[in-house]
Amino acid sequence: MRTLMVTLTALVAVGTAAAGGGPTPGALAGSGVLVGWDGVSRAGLRYVALPDASRTTVAAVRRQGGRIVRYGSIPGEFGIPFVALDSTPGGLSVDGRTLVLASIPGAPNSTTYSRFAVVRVPGMKLQRLVTLRGLFSFDALSPDTKTLFVIEYRTDDGSRYRVRSVDLTTGRLIPRVIAEKGATTMSGLALTRETSRDGRWAYTLYRSPGATAFVHALDTVRRQAICIELPWRGEAQNGLEVARLSLDPQGRTLTVRQPGVGTLATVDTRAYRVTVSRRPVAVS
Repeated sequence: MRTLMVTLTALVAVGTAAAGGGPTPGALAGSGVLVGWDGVSRAGLRYVALPDASRTTVAAVRRQGGRIVRYGSIPGEFGIPFVALDSTPGGLSVDGRTLVLASIPGAPNSTTYSRFAVVRVPGMKLQRLVTLRGLFSFDALSPDTKTLFVIEYRTDDGSRYRVRSVDLTTGRLIPRVIAEKGATTMSGLALTRETSRDGRWAYTLYRSPGATAFVHALDTVRRQAICIELPWRGEAQNGLEVARLSLDPQGRTLTVRQPGVGTLATVDTRAYRVTVSRRPVAVS
């Protein structure tokens, strides 16, 4: 136990980013998902995934004091998934009882497979292994943990991609495409993410070099997505890379805020109406 504690402490403090590309960077080895409680002891925990050769150690570490609450080992190499370039982690269900890990991504080719490990947190046991042919990254998880949302990359540079969903009761990709991004539609880089308290809505701020910035609103219950266009195009988007999103307690107003600058815009999440306060300020 002492050896494991030292290893976890070092990796949690540093965090090692795995390779990735496109709108979401892929998986993170050695970092964690912060939650207010874990669905079992209501303790604030940090979850870590430590891949080593053919297995991955998954552990829950108490945020205060760094004590390991529980851990287990699953076959394969997996990491905590990123959902945005600001290192926002994902994969933990809203009730804190299910954790989805992602395989470490590589370059896409005809033989590429992406894997997702569904782990039951109380026992740290592998519940299901999902294998998809092609390059996919984690996007979101529905509140009932029955649907996994993924990004399917259609090109090597990540400029064309689809938002897809996986039925976790069968482990199979659902045929219907939720959204498709490409040269003629909104596409870009996921900068930061905010999720509603009930886990239903995932709001992601995107920078789009060839178009305007936008917020991608994913309804994880109805399996639908809406793109909310923001009035910043080209170089006017400079500064958004440090912007952050926040939701009011009722989940009715989404705020785009740049540190040191203030509120850039607010979005009415019911009517999808955007109110602009100021443009982003380029970061030197």
